[in-house]
Amino acid sequence: MINRLLTVVATGLAALLSAGRPVSSTRPAAPQVREIADAALRDVAVAVYDSVHPVIYYNPTLMRQFGPELGMFFMAHEHAHITLKHTRSGALRSDPSQRDRLLQQKELEADCLAARSLGVTGREGSLAAVRFFSRLGDRSFDTEHPTGTTRAAKILSCMPR
Repeated sequence: MINRLLTVVATGLAALLSAGRPVSSTRPAAPQVREIADAALRDVAVAVYDSVHPVIYYNPTLMRQFGPELGMFFMAHEHAHITLKHTRSGALRSDPSQRDRLLQQKELEADCLAARSLGVTGREGSLAAVRFFSRLGDRSFDTEHPTGTTRAAKILSCMPR
């Protein structure tokens, strides 16, 4: 009886002492995203999702050319691909007539999450992306990417007010 009482008191005391402290989650922590500079990369940045070792490769020369605000958006966009667990393999295994549409949808999802993630404090990065993509107009980099106009509109619609 006394042992049971001591256990109850000890448990209650431990709960009181830990009040206000963060409770550890049973979910595993998100994997650390490595960012690797690669001057030979032909794109500004590319995300490679892997549940254990996600990586973003980026071209530091191109990043400097685009400037810090647009570079901030591009990196937020690549981090969004990883957060959303985007892979090309799913789209590449799909019906070829739907492939580009699926890949374009992933780009727009990453644009939206990037704008939301940057929030109010990173607003200049999102606005730099809107200006960049607006200048592209109805052109796109390739068939896997939406037009500049579509991307600019998506980013604007996702930016916090």
